Amino acid sequence: MENISRENVVAGGPAGSPQDQIRRYSIPAGLSPEEKFEHWRSWYGSAIDAPVRLEKTEKLVRPGFNPTALSLDGPGFSLVDVTNEPASCYWNGDPHPSDWLVYFRTSCDKFSFSGRSEAVSPGTVRFFDLSLPGNFYAPAGLSAVRVHFDRGLLGLDDRSVRRLQGLADIRENPIMCGLILPALSGWQRRGIAQEMQRLQPVVRSMMTALVSSLLETTADPADLKLARIAAIKKFVRKNFRNRALTVDEVVAYSFLSRRALYYLFEDEGLQVSGHIRALRTLEALELLAEATAWKRSLTDIAGASGFTSLQAMRRAIREFTGLSLRDAQEKPDLLRIRSAELRKRTEL
Repeated sequence: MENISRENVVAGGPAGSPQDQIRRYSIPAGLSPEEKFEHWRSWYGSAIDAPVRLEKTEKLVRPGFNPTALSLDGPGFSLVDVTNEPASCYWNGDPHPSDWLVYFRTSCDKFSFSGRSEAVSPGTVRFFDLSLPGNFYAPAGLSAVRVHFDRGLLGLDDRSVRRLQGLADIRENPIMCGLILPALSGWQRRGIAQEMQRLQPVVRSMMTALVSSLLETTADPADLKLARIAAIKKFVRKNFRNRALTVDEVVAYSFLSRRALYYLFEDEGLQVSGHIRALRTLEALELLAEATAWKRSLTDIAGASGFTSLQAMRRAIREFTGLSLRDAQEKPDLLRIRSAELRKRTEL
């Protein structure tokens, strides 16, 4: 039997609006270097929802000063993705901070965490506390994603929050590296702003699982449900091309019984077996749509997609698209439409 790739699964066990959207920041054209800095300073202070002030690191702002940022806003949850120009950042402390987690893509020599100044390396993930005074120097190109999350949604008391903020780099935590970091690394994909209503409770569940793991406390299985579903879907997505992947393999990975796995997915559009077949079908459709598909046998395409036989691929294509295999081969425009519809159903 082929090896199934395994990662840690979450242990244990709606809130958007049509106005939620990605805001893309860039400095307007026609400003002087000094005006560029003032514009960036104003945007930065408002975007991270805290009394933060930026200061110039040099007397003169260089003409090429051009920081960029993206932000995604939702109720009780937002992301700010920033690439800085050189600046010093200061804050005096906020009694109601909204910052929660910071993922650094690049390094920073000095950053203040809960009043302690430390260096951070690329990939570092830390809880960030704006309730205490702090500062950092942002070199050119400093890139970070900041997750702002309403801590009240997690039901944490002050002592738990302080424990989390006192932790060092948490990137090696299995839930952090297996679920949350991939989400932070690829959050800018198309259409995500329209998915905030579904995304927010998933992120809340992931955060609950992360906090429970870090504090070594139990959490309500209902609060972990969406995080567990996300972990299982990620496992399936990583392994669906392997013909050895079956529901039994997912049961073993998740430490759930078949019945528990069924009930975990009862509100999802597809059960686990259906999700596996859907991903294999999507892979087959994409291989059939390639310009060089005529060079490959249909049996080869079926095997490369994870199907155990050509007949299994035929049935799955009919099940998920309503098309015969011949239609899928001979009607490229219809194939693209059906592939797009199926891709939406299988997205994590």
